[in-house]
Amino acid sequence: MSEDKNCFFCGSECEIYTAPLMHNVKDYRCKYCGPYLLNHHFIERNSHINETKNKFKIACILNERRLKGLGGIALSNKTDKVDKVCSYPQVSVDDILDEFPKKASDFLNRTLLNLSRLSERPFDIIQLNIYDTSADRLHLFALDKTACETIIRELVEQELIRCDCNDIDDRDINLTAKCWEIVESLQQTAIDSKRVFVAMWFDESMDAYYKNGIKQAIEDAGYIAVRIDLQDFNGKICDEIIAEIKRCKFLISDFSGQRGGVYFEAGFAKGLGRPTIFTVKKDDVKKLHFDTRQYNHIVYDSPEDLHKKLYNRICATIV
Repeated sequence: MSEDKNCFFCGSECEIYTAPLMHNVKDYRCKYCGPYLLNHHFIERNSHINETKNKFKIACILNERRLKGLGGIALSNKTDKVDKVCSYPQVSVDDILDEFPKKASDFLNRTLLNLSRLSERPFDIIQLNIYDTSADRLHLFALDKTACETIIRELVEQELIRCDCNDIDDRDINLTAKCWEIVESLQQTAIDSKRVFVAMWFDESMDAYYKNGIKQAIEDAGYIAVRIDLQDFNGKICDEIIAEIKRCKFLISDFSGQRGGVYFEAGFAKGLGRPTIFTVKKDDVKKLHFDTRQYNHIVYDSPEDLHKKLYNRICATIV
């Protein structure tokens, strides 16, 4: 049964159904956020999901997923691609929030990619409504009209779009040739790369964790694991590492053994804006450096445990 209500995250009008045999689970079909499932008991137990800033961030990521053509998800307190809810994979709210862009370059690149996906052909006109109640602001990762105007003005000044900034609410936008060059570059390099750089301790005690945990999870998710062993290279190993990190879509950094090189490689990748997934053996959690302890680490106690958790995190956060 459909109800005429609003999307929980972006506030747009959308269809809402009650999931079959699950009266507390609502099936949302939003024009912007796409299809998603939400358990209202889960909302009551997790008050942070009701915060305005978190609703906005989740809506932005769901909208980005929709523009990429990805399927619906079930919002949960854990990520689990195996145990599905009404055929939807479970994705944790924290994993979704962690995907929100953090650096200026991330905002810019992902905004341009969103705008390019709104255009059927290069140089077509894109119509945006930027008034506060319009969810078109999600394409720009902008919370309100003021933020939309600031972003649009900056894109015009950078000659990335053409737009009449004097219009009150409705904006007709054209992406410039300069913008399309950036978009094509992003699409052809790391954004669409299948390579995953693995930074970890190259010790025999970690072989099973790499082969049956990290490598298997990466391959099961449809990517290619890239691990550089120091003994295979000469004095130019740092150049090779930097080149590989630049070529990869994202990084897996395992801090078991507390190797300095792993910290360096993770920091370099974060500086480039590459998504980085942090992992660590349960016995090494207390040894983590305070600078990285703030990040959400996958804590594991066996290769099998690592494989399951890492596979789910990749599927949930790398889009």
